[in-house]
Amino acid sequence: MFMRVFVCFLATFMANGVARFGYVVLIPLLILSGKLSEHQSIQLAIAIMVGYIFGSAVLSLLQRRLSLESIAKISFLVISLSFFACYLDSLPFAWAWFWRFLAGVAASCLMVLAAPLCLSLVKEQHRPYASGFVFSGIGVGVVCSGFILPHFASDIDMAWIFLGAVGAGAFVLSCLFLKTLHPAKDAAHDGTPFKISNHFALLLVSVVLNAIGYLPHTLFWVDYLVRSLNFSKGVAGASWAFFGFGAACGTILSATLAKSLGLKNASSIVILMKTASCAIAMFSTDIAWLNLSIFLMGFGTTGNLTLTSTMAYHIMGKEHFVQASSLVTLAFGIFQAVFSFVFTWALGHVSFFNMFLVSGVALFLSFAVLLPVPQSTFKNN
Repeated sequence: MFMRVFVCFLATFMANGVARFGYVVLIPLLILSGKLSEHQSIQLAIAIMVGYIFGSAVLSLLQRRLSLESIAKISFLVISLSFFACYLDSLPFAWAWFWRFLAGVAASCLMVLAAPLCLSLVKEQHRPYASGFVFSGIGVGVVCSGFILPHFASDIDMAWIFLGAVGAGAFVLSCLFLKTLHPAKDAAHDGTPFKISNHFALLLVSVVLNAIGYLPHTLFWVDYLVRSLNFSKGVAGASWAFFGFGAACGTILSATLAKSLGLKNASSIVILMKTASCAIAMFSTDIAWLNLSIFLMGFGTTGNLTLTSTMAYHIMGKEHFVQASSLVTLAFGIFQAVFSFVFTWALGHVSFFNMFLVSGVALFLSFAVLLPVPQSTFKNN
């Protein structure tokens, strides 16, 4: 059982911790090494977000033919292959973009499946902590990326090989320890129809506002520190690692907050921490305050993921949990991708102050929209 949960931890580690957030460290390295232009490097960051949009639809189709475990294994393999594909930089840029897009599809599938593959097998009293451990993979992946990838600055090609090898290892472990417990689902035997309740609709609105609010930190942070504030690549990489430390803490401590204060109250605190993160980034260029800002954003990002997953489970129930998780990921992916293009376009026209202001307002609204949902919604389920 532990190894199954550990593989689910690796799912978030690879999907978001490495494939998505690990690339943030590579952006300035690719630009300064001359491998990619500024526009191309950011486009590769966006490619994976575009893939996120299609992940839920692909998962829905594959569920009719493959077990959830098989889909997860394929997703691990695709992410690994995407890193090796990016190593072949003599090929047209479209080649790398396409593989980053496929990695986004696979990452979306893994993020949807990480909790459903194990949470239903965990005793209810341990479920928040199991969810916290699973989603802590994001933070651990970011920490590893922040400290390890800057060392590949002089040989960026080897970074792709290294990441591909890590992904291959995760794929092998998934083959060994993900035994099939969730077989392919026949559309004719889906049980009660999936219906979006009012409370789940509010949760989705909060999710999409979170997708907008965290983007400046998680898309431009290392590049912002290196090329706008003139910090060294090592300092910027270490600062990005604070996102990982926060992310690792956020998954575990958010579960503790939920147990003592309730899911809704814990979610409110976590989202307000993300809002404070934007306020700090708006008004300070001191590295200590910036590290606090990115730490809070990391804490809030994975804390919010953990709590949102658990809230969706309570609202929609076990039967529709995969569908609910899929819809949450789809909504997050669409707004993340769309506003990634918006923020990237704004990069040459709008100051970072205004970007952090917009993201802070979005995050505050994501807190406000959940206020009508009663705390009793998440009790005795």
